[in-house]
Amino acid sequence: MYKITVTKNENPLLNEVIVSNKALNFESSIFPNLGASLQKLNCNNIELIDGISPDSNGLETYKSKYNSAILFPFPNRITNGTYQFENKNYSLEINETALNNRLHGLVFNQYFTIKEQTATEESAKIVLNYKYNGQIAGFPFPYNLELTYTFTKNKISLNFEVLNEGKTAFPFGFGWHPYFKVTDLNNSTLDFEAKTQYLVDKNMIPTGETPLKFKTPLLINDTFLDDCFITEKSNTSLKTSTYNINIDFSSKKPTSFLQVYTPDTRDCIAIEPMTCAPNSFNNKDGLLTLEADQKYTWTVDLKYSI
Repeated sequence: MYKITVTKNENPLLNEVIVSNKALNFESSIFPNLGASLQKLNCNNIELIDGISPDSNGLETYKSKYNSAILFPFPNRITNGTYQFENKNYSLEINETALNNRLHGLVFNQYFTIKEQTATEESAKIVLNYKYNGQIAGFPFPYNLELTYTFTKNKISLNFEVLNEGKTAFPFGFGWHPYFKVTDLNNSTLDFEAKTQYLVDKNMIPTGETPLKFKTPLLINDTFLDDCFITEKSNTSLKTSTYNINIDFSSKKPTSFLQVYTPDTRDCIAIEPMTCAPNSFNNKDGLLTLEADQKYTWTVDLKYSI
């Protein structure tokens, strides 16, 4: 039987929605007030997600790593924080000062309300909602964003639904930024289907495409990755010494995008499905447009085996 528990912290940023199932030896945790991010995924005493601790140190970590952050209305970077849409210029606050970029959208640190929670023998579902009124001059487009986490045995589905509540169209893309804990990254294998990846400049902004620099499946060994791949199928997998995962990220376009990052600590790997490329507001690669009163949905399915 699944169980959902809402816990409050002295610091509301650290409030948690905890999903558990004793029979499956399973526990997971979502932080609604940190952009509805998934910060824990534990099955059979194995931690899959590299999340934050529910304390001040955890908050500092989140500011730099964006653990499991929901990325909207764009993933990755916007160069100089500036873009043009329908012949108007917009400027966003820079939050990656070293590279002079706007990074990872606008909702990663927002408060989401818990709209619905349901727990049964077979599943648990949490629906979280964030309503944006267009108050930021750099993105003056009202929207309603609804996230639905569905937990079943050996699987988490994350459904994104955005409704344009404004009177004009707006540009957008989705992304998700999970890190996965890995005890032996060198002996782990990453797999996906792609023929090309992006070349980037000194500020990590794409400048063009190049053939994939390695063959897949990739035995990671000492490979350092901080790359965006143009994938031919919206699917990727990781095999480690303690668990295997498969991420299926639906796309309504023939191509999708995958960012992979291996921190210097070599104790985790970020595998980030995206609907568009870095700097998409400027280069238009995979960029979507949502008309007034229209909805768009995107789903990420994370399957795992221990």
